Amino acid sequence: MASADDYFSDFEDDELDKLYEKAINKSVKETITRRAVPVQKDLHDNVLPGQKTVYEEIQRDVSFGPTHHELDYDALSFYVYPTNYEVRDYQYTIVHKSLFQNTLCAIPTGMGKTFIASTVMLNYFRWTKKAKIIFTAPTRPLVAQQIKACLGITGIPSDQTAILLDKSRKNREEIWANKRVFFATPQVVENDLKRGVLDPKDIVCLVIDEAHRATGSSAYTNVVKFIDRFNSSYRLLALTATPASDLEGVQEVVNNLDISKIEIRTEESMDIVKYMKKRKKEKIEVPLLLEIEDIIEQLGMAVKPVLQQAIELGIYEECDPSQINAFKAMQQSQKIIANPTIPEGIKWRNFFILQLLNNVGQMLKRLKIYGIRTFFNYFQNKCTEFTTKYNLKKSTNKIAAEFYYHPILKNIKNQCENYLSDPKFVGHGKLQCVRDELMDFFQKRGSDSRVIIFTELRESALEIVKFIDSVADDQIRPHIFIGQARAKEGFDEVKYTRKHAPKGRKKVERLHRQEQEKFLEAERTKRAANDKLERSARRTGSSEEAQISGMNQKMQKEVIHNFKKGEYNVLVCTSIGEEGLDIGEVDLIICYDTTSSPIKNIQRMGRTGRKRDGKIVLLFSSNESYKFERAMEDYSTLQALISKQCIDYKKSDRIIPEDIIPECHETLITINDENEIINEMEDVDEVIRYATQCMMGKKVKPKKAITKKKRVQENKKPKKFFMPDNVETSIVSASTLINKFLVNESGGKQLVTSNENPSKKRKIFKALDNLENDSTEEASSSLKTEDEEVSDDNNVFIAEGQNGCQKDLETAIIRTGESLTTLKPLHNFERPNMALFVNDCGLPTKIEKNVKDIRGNQHNLEKEKNCTVDKNNMVLSLDDWNFFRNRYIPEGVSFDVEPNFVQYTKGVKVPHCHKVSKIITLFNDESNDNKKRTIDMNYTKCLARGMLRDEKKFVKVNDKSQVDNNSVNHDSSQSFTLSNAELDDILGSDSDF
Repeated sequence: MASADDYFSDFEDDELDKLYEKAINKSVKETITRRAVPVQKDLHDNVLPGQKTVYEEIQRDVSFGPTHHELDYDALSFYVYPTNYEVRDYQYTIVHKSLFQNTLCAIPTGMGKTFIASTVMLNYFRWTKKAKIIFTAPTRPLVAQQIKACLGITGIPSDQTAILLDKSRKNREEIWANKRVFFATPQVVENDLKRGVLDPKDIVCLVIDEAHRATGSSAYTNVVKFIDRFNSSYRLLALTATPASDLEGVQEVVNNLDISKIEIRTEESMDIVKYMKKRKKEKIEVPLLLEIEDIIEQLGMAVKPVLQQAIELGIYEECDPSQINAFKAMQQSQKIIANPTIPEGIKWRNFFILQLLNNVGQMLKRLKIYGIRTFFNYFQNKCTEFTTKYNLKKSTNKIAAEFYYHPILKNIKNQCENYLSDPKFVGHGKLQCVRDELMDFFQKRGSDSRVIIFTELRESALEIVKFIDSVADDQIRPHIFIGQARAKEGFDEVKYTRKHAPKGRKKVERLHRQEQEKFLEAERTKRAANDKLERSARRTGSSEEAQISGMNQKMQKEVIHNFKKGEYNVLVCTSIGEEGLDIGEVDLIICYDTTSSPIKNIQRMGRTGRKRDGKIVLLFSSNESYKFERAMEDYSTLQALISKQCIDYKKSDRIIPEDIIPECHETLITINDENEIINEMEDVDEVIRYATQCMMGKKVKPKKAITKKKRVQENKKPKKFFMPDNVETSIVSASTLINKFLVNESGGKQLVTSNENPSKKRKIFKALDNLENDSTEEASSSLKTEDEEVSDDNNVFIAEGQNGCQKDLETAIIRTGESLTTLKPLHNFERPNMALFVNDCGLPTKIEKNVKDIRGNQHNLEKEKNCTVDKNNMVLSLDDWNFFRNRYIPEGVSFDVEPNFVQYTKGVKVPHCHKVSKIITLFNDESNDNKKRTIDMNYTKCLARGMLRDEKKFVKVNDKSQVDNNSVNHDSSQSFTLSNAELDDILGSDSDF
């Protein structure tokens, strides 16, 4: 469903697009040809409604003007083709075509797509003087892999390259401005384009790796759309091994990336077959175990009534219960939910039926393809979840209850528990095939070879690792390789039951429940710690831990490093290892399961045969062989359609002038030392770190001082908004768009400019504005704070007033004795200057003080009498005071002068004022659970609510008198005198009193 942002997207604004077309060198001429078509008419020779009388043919002629990039005409006469590697015919052809039109390069894995991209980047680096070249890859390891290959092939100076991966945006503007060749993820490029950091007009070459991802609203698609609005004079090269699964998908990629030509090769292509390493494919059909067939039959008997009901309702096709397909059931349920014509009751009944069939289909899939162990984990979780909710009345689905409470399911559960209790039990025949293939392979090749096993489910991957470890010797060392997400937690019956159990209303019951929850949480934490300790003691402990918590990029890098080094020689991967995993020493690929996607199948098989011959073993069970053959046949048909030019391409700018035809110069590129070092690195993070240092000039950036930080902020470039040429970019006020006229003495009109009729400014009352804003910075910035002096001979603390009112304040000097300990400065309290607006500063002639010496580390401070300033003493100026009286309530506000306290490094403390002391005493009583204080506060609360009707206990407030905000007056003689037992009863109740 489209989001709200899609409806208001700027990319769909035709008027805005026409405005931007003026700023680029692309022009489109449309020719519309209308042809008459036969229509239906009534007896009166009138065309029936809805009939179209003409057919329109629209032909678009796209032309491009001269490029806006600054070209190096001395270098345009030829293009460089590196001969550091073997010159291959298909690479030579694709490079030549990619230089002059936007190309989608679709060749098998390991056939040198990076070499083609590097050569194109090198020549555009030579041909232009200032333009930017960007190489994008979807993941961090792929970016590191590409920068390593490109710098090792092209010899582009490292000081002209930059790698942009980090989330930090420091110095990003300078990097984009000073470098020319960039390696980044598409998300980084998209964000910098939107922020205005990268000017799209500066881009002359964009390389997109794994281009089959450029569908929908992906980052690749958004980047190209953004650039197209400002720049049509740039070269785009898309790299992939599989453009899409069908013709519609290929057309979508072509449209999103403005592709003008597809260069596709297969393993059987004439110009590529001689460079292909041999890949021996072996297909093995694995029959189902008798135990699995027995469980499938029992499941079919249990679900047959529900399936028959779905068939009668016409919401699912007729089939055998063992052939229930989860994907078809899910599709049907989505159609039913999206159909508004179905009544709600019927809709949700059908939905629950299909939901149950979907769950049963998942059970059958796990049972047929992955085995009893993977099936039982899913089966037990679903049964426990439904029965628990049904017993607690949280679910009333009787259709599902008929299935989950079927006696056959209890028998299935007992059977599976008996099977899995045997440590020698093999859950599926595929596991035996994996064991046999590995034993035979390593006996022939030795333990130095590498094997990758692919499976879709994490549970299956961990089961394979455990099985290999249990049956093989030290010669076979497996490890899991999965993504970063944590494993899905199963249904917790105890936690769910406690959450939905009846909750007591009494305080004792609530406390008891909280204590139980804390105890259970502690038990779970302790049990998890013990399980983790047990896992660490096993050889497969790291794989088990990774399956639970996921593998972050650091763990993935470590596993790949150990795999290359030989610590592990078998890697069991999920889909995370299908793309971009460049390990040339992999000699055997085992596909434990098969998908209907040709992209996944081709990517899996492409992990071997890169540097030497390899072998591929495909394990099939159930209908997997049919799915695989059909997927590969469809992909072969797709390749044939692409070769027959069945795709609608887009015309692209040549960039190079038409009269210049560059010749090919085959050149041996000299690689400098820095690029050679990067090319020899194996670690991904080390490549990124070294490339980043080269980008920054190999200088470790020192920590910035405060002054330097301020200078950088002052010199920070403003954000740039890309707009069409010759438009007003500033904000225009509405008043400037109106012409104002005055009638002169002669009766004519005279234009009035803004200078001739200045607006009358409102009088600013600075004091009231600062009081209203309550801004410490504004109040303190208007006047400078005088530094206080402390005598070294006498240990004193000086409390002095602020500036203009200082003459009316008495200085309090606290002598602390001779045995004070010098401490590090903790704070520098600079209170805001509230004696602000002093034309006439009316202050009290004397401030009373009650200050006592504080020695040592004593924390009990004596109360200080509250120092107040009468608001009638005219702290404000006369104008401000009149303004205040007319707009505010004088009885509700008082003005005080706040002194400026500065704490020095002496061990001395300032006594609190009376108000603060009372607040501290109140919080101390609450912290010490003073019951009398609590009763007193409840009493005050009751007075405020009017719960006590005794008029004598209410405080009478005269409107003209000042309100004491510090306390609520009541007769202390009428306070309660209760025993501790009575106090406990009152506090234990739920009432406010």
